[in-house]
This record gives sequence, C-alpha cells and structure tokens, in this order.
Amino acid sequence: MKFDVSPLREKLLEDLKKKVALAKEREIGDKLLILRIGDKKADISYENAIKKSAESVGMDVAVTVFDEGASEGDVLREVERGNKDGRIGGILIFHPLPKHFDAMAIDRAIVPEKDIDCLSPLNQWKIFTGQGKMMPATAKSALMIAEAMGDLEGKRVLIINRSMVIGKPLAMMLLDKNATVTLGHSRTKNIPQLAKDYDVVVYGTGQSRWVTADFVGEGQCIIDCGIAFDEKGKLTGDVDFDEVVDKAHLVTSVPGGVGSLTNLLLLDNMFVASI
Repeated sequence: MKFDVSPLREKLLEDLKKKVALAKEREIGDKLLILRIGDKKADISYENAIKKSAESVGMDVAVTVFDEGASEGDVLREVERGNKDGRIGGILIFHPLPKHFDAMAIDRAIVPEKDIDCLSPLNQWKIFTGQGKMMPATAKSALMIAEAMGDLEGKRVLIINRSMVIGKPLAMMLLDKNATVTLGHSRTKNIPQLAKDYDVVVYGTGQSRWVTADFVGEGQCIIDCGIAFDEKGKLTGDVDFDEVVDKAHLVTSVPGGVGSLTNLLLLDNMFVASI
C-alpha cells in the first residue's frame, strides 16, 4: 500500500509558516543565506527548489554566488557575515566544493545553530551522543515517515545506506526511538533475502528500481530515499514502486515521498536552536 505523506507535509507547512511569521515579527532568524560557488546545473536546480519551498512558507532567501576561482577566504568571510547577522537563521553551502577548498574548514566555520545542513562536527557529534536537535533533512524526513507508519519501539530496521547524510545519522535517531537497527551498504551480501526479515527497510543507494517484490517480507514498511533516473530520464527511486506497492504493508513513492518533506525540514532546521 502506498504511504501518503501529504498529511505530514501539510502539517509541516502549517507549522513552518507560523515559525517564519513569528521570526519576521521579532526580526530574528527569519532569512536563509545560500552560498553557491559556480553555476553547476545541479546546484542551480537545488537552489530553485529551496527558493520555491521558502516562498511557500513566506521565508526570504538571499543568495551569494562566487565564481569557480573564488578563494576559500572569500567564502569564509561571507560565512562570518552570515554568522553575525541576526536576521540570518540558516546558512546553506552547496557541496561538493571546488578541490582547492578545505570543505571541513568551511563547514566548521558555520555556527552550529545556523548549520541547517548538519555538516559541522559539533552537530554530528551531538547526533551520535543522543543530544542532537539539528538533523540532516533527508534522515529527518525518513524518521518522520517511519514514526508515522507505526510505533518504532522494538522494531527491526534495516538501512541500506551508510552515508553521513542518511544512513549513519538515521541509525542513531532510530536507536533513540528504541528500534533495533542494522546498517547495510553496497558490499552487503544477499540483500534481497536479508531485507525480508525486517519490519522496516530504508533504501538509499540511487539504483533505479532495483528493489523488487522479491525483497519484501510480510507486513513490511519500506521508505525509499533513493534518487535515480531511468533510461527515459524519468525520476525514480530505489524501489520498483509498481511491483512492490501491492506486497508491502506500506511503501513511499519517488517522487512524492521522502523528498517532498526534505526541503521543508531543511528550512525547519533554522528554528531548531530556539526550541
């Protein structure tokens, strides 16, 4: 059965509009600062998507664009300006950065409360010690959906992704909900058979429609974090949705699933520090 994320999205939109309105009234933390280096098509597409989400909740967005030859110092000075500006509630820098940049130094320079992409070592450390409030948006979306699918306490969850933006933080977040978590990855053997034994499976490999009905166990919930394109250029996820939807208890679609919440949750991170 398809899991409908629209109620979660509508609630998130409603809550975000209130937070943005209050921040504007107080003139504190109501603006997003995006830093983009160069004119990569993927970055511009992402920037436009973020702007669209921000517009939907009444949030103002400022964009500073650097050319490919910009120095690390140029970017760090703009980060520092954003850190000191009380109206800026979040700073988002598009990755990957040019090779001549020290990406970790850039990420460390953003004050933790404005690090909405959750890339600073301090915010990541907090997640792994159970103290995190700022969460990577995709992992946060997957967790929100998993909780909406049912009580996670004692549930067996398999995550096929070990990145610092999905798999690893999501594992820690699920452990905090008293789930029993297994991390799998590209080198994990016999995933189709392994996956059948779990109550919840989260996929995030970017392999178009590789998860078929043969992967699905009885009563299983599936969350698809994968982003891929098929041979016709159509956006897909890891899961062959049409084949799996009638066998899984619940499964998210791509598009219309995890991704439809991600940008809103990224913006929501601007207000986490004040909670």
